[in-house]
Amino acid sequence: MTRGLLRLTPDCSPKLLEEACLYNRATDDLYILNSEAIDFLAACASGAPAPNGPGGSGQDTSAFIEFCIEEGILRSAAAAVGRPLRLAQSPLPSLRYLLLHITDRCNLRCRHCFLGEAGKIDLALDEILSVVDEFEAMQGLRLLVSGGEPLLHRDFWELNDSLAGRDLRAVLLSNGTLIDDEAAERLSFQEVQVSLDGMQEAHDFIRGGGSFERSVAAVRRLTTAGKQASVATMVHNRNLGDFDRLEDLIAELGVEKWEVDLPSASGRLTAGSGLMIDPRTAGPYIDRSFGGAIHEPAGGYACGAHLMAVMAGGGAARCGFYADQPVGGISEGLAACWRKIRKIRLAELDCGCEFIEDCRGGCRFRAAGYTSPTGADLCQCYRYGAL
Repeated sequence: MTRGLLRLTPDCSPKLLEEACLYNRATDDLYILNSEAIDFLAACASGAPAPNGPGGSGQDTSAFIEFCIEEGILRSAAAAVGRPLRLAQSPLPSLRYLLLHITDRCNLRCRHCFLGEAGKIDLALDEILSVVDEFEAMQGLRLLVSGGEPLLHRDFWELNDSLAGRDLRAVLLSNGTLIDDEAAERLSFQEVQVSLDGMQEAHDFIRGGGSFERSVAAVRRLTTAGKQASVATMVHNRNLGDFDRLEDLIAELGVEKWEVDLPSASGRLTAGSGLMIDPRTAGPYIDRSFGGAIHEPAGGYACGAHLMAVMAGGGAARCGFYADQPVGGISEGLAACWRKIRKIRLAELDCGCEFIEDCRGGCRFRAAGYTSPTGADLCQCYRYGAL
């Protein structure tokens, strides 16, 4: 099949991870491709006239091109319009997901906050932008901007505006209470995740009176503004009877992604708080999650092989739960910190049931609380029916 010009759509970018990939940051889809396909798509991004397809004119690759058009990867173009690509080999294992805590300020005092008491620290904007630049160059996929409450950062809107057009998926993690109509329209993140920890009584018990109504209103504003809104829910002993109604509410709000998880005893949430539930009870609730994209992990590694957290003070850690055990600081550079993160292999874990490749050992922080640093995350064991 002969076409004129083919253009790589703005939301799609080639990435060199463990394998050559094409990432669609609008849909969060990751496609594994061979080197010829990547070269072909990179040529389309450059604005140069594209050949018939990967493999050269001697092969019929019309099916590949049609697939790319149907998936929103390619489109026909009337004129050559190029854009720069930051295509380079990622470190191995690849750093795909960066949890960036830009502030520890918060307007709520949630009973289950794993970070503990709110503070007054903002990560400087120039440091944030430097981290984002390096993450993008390292072929990063998802930038998860969190806090505290990230909208309280003094330079939040400058950061927001700087994210437009980057070769990554920017996800805002918010309690939603500060998202008014103007904010919902202005946000340039591909996804905004709002926390709903039950229906009104249970949510407000955890997060404070009136917060449920404000968070639900934020989700409505986001979907009305055409933004992708998702919901995160923590399972606790006050919301166990809410999940059917909560699922109905989420459907009514037009949310297509729901992340359900069990909090760990950290920060404000202690074992004696009366909010914790046992892993046997929690497992089935976690299994109600839906809509999250699944990106195949590096073979043989446990959870955390592709994730790192940067805290508001500039420290870098395995994830937010390990904020008090930083491996270094961003002044060393993101890549240097990533090299210091120890990636745990599945073979090191003291569990090896038939579901190990699916759960990847679960949460290592939670497992350490249940059993040992190399033991089983019992919540995942009950979720998958291994116990």
